[in-house]
Parts: sequence; structure tokens; C-alpha cells
Amino acid sequence: MKKEQNNFSSGEKMNKKQVMIFIGAILFIGVFGLIAQNKITDNQRKAIEDLTGNINQAPDFTLMDINDEEITLSDLKGKVVIVNFWATWCGPCRIEIPEFNILAKKHKDELVILGISISDTKKALKNFTKSFNVDYPLLYGSSRDIEKVSRDYGGIYSVPMTFLIDKTGEIRMSYPGALMKGHPMHTQFQSDVNLSLAQPYQK
Repeated sequence: MKKEQNNFSSGEKMNKKQVMIFIGAILFIGVFGLIAQNKITDNQRKAIEDLTGNINQAPDFTLMDINDEEITLSDLKGKVVIVNFWATWCGPCRIEIPEFNILAKKHKDELVILGISISDTKKALKNFTKSFNVDYPLLYGSSRDIEKVSRDYGGIYSVPMTFLIDKTGEIRMSYPGALMKGHPMHTQFQSDVNLSLAQPYQK
């Protein structure tokens, strides 16, 4: 009995070590993204231009949210849209959620935040919202659907990755890595959002 208990403890320690290594790797990806330029990359520009014919036009997509509502990006013209590629297992992605919640509530009539999970199922997202409060739509799709959206936006190779889309449907800026409060990129993001909200819109 004691031998079995010791084996279990050893296995538990190994699992904890593996988890810590995994979390460390994810945090490294997120922090590395913070030092990147928050402009649309050449790959993103090429993919968007090839798809839409307009270097700044946000590629359209239709995905389901966890409440079984279909959301199409082009239906949101006239509002500022924040498209956030993320995953429930991503630590830096979770850091962003409270700030996004504040934005979603503060500008609920003129701004929409869409959280596109790159890997989670509807069930996983629903379970996540039982522990984490999220005040904006969480979108999911088949591997094929998500891969297409990712490719259309120049390839999403790490998360979080955020795009700011203005009222006319054009991408104003992209932000790799976590938008952590107090970081210069977060300050820039807030400024860009405010400028986009102030922009007049004519159909």
C-alpha cells in the first residue's frame, strides 16, 4: 500500500513539472510577442490583399458562438470590432479577459469583441465560462474553419493575437502577445481603440 502511494506521489510530481514547463513555454510565447511591432506584418498584408483585393480590408468570416448564434464579421460594419485569437489553455490570453470585459461593457453600443478560439470545442468554452467571466462572444469552429480564418489573417502562429478593425471594416492595427495593463503596447491599443471609436461612419 505504501509502495503504491509513493509511486503515485512520484507521478504527481512529474505531472506538475511537465505542467510548469508547458506553462513556462506558453508565457514565453506571450511575452516574446509583447516586444514585436504592433503593426500588420508583411505576411498578414499579403494574405489579406490576396483574399480581399484591399490591403487593409478585414477578411470576412462566419462562426458560431457558444450560445449557437451565427456571427458574421461583415454584419458588424458601423462598429469597432476587436478580433482576438486565443485559447483556454493560454495563460497570457486569460490575462487579457478582464480588460476586454471592461471595454465590452463601456462601449457596448459601438464596439464588439470577438474571441476566436484556435483549438477549443464548444463544450470546452462553455466549461471555461463557468470559472472565468467573459462578457463578449466566444467563437469556435471546426479545425478546417478555424484554419481558414487563421490563414486569411496571415497565419496565427501564436496566441494571443489581436486585430483592431474600424467601423468601415478595415484593419487598423494588429497586436501580437498579451495586452497587459501598464505595458506600452496596451497603452497604444487603448489609444487606437479610442481613435477608432471617434471615427465618423458613413454607409
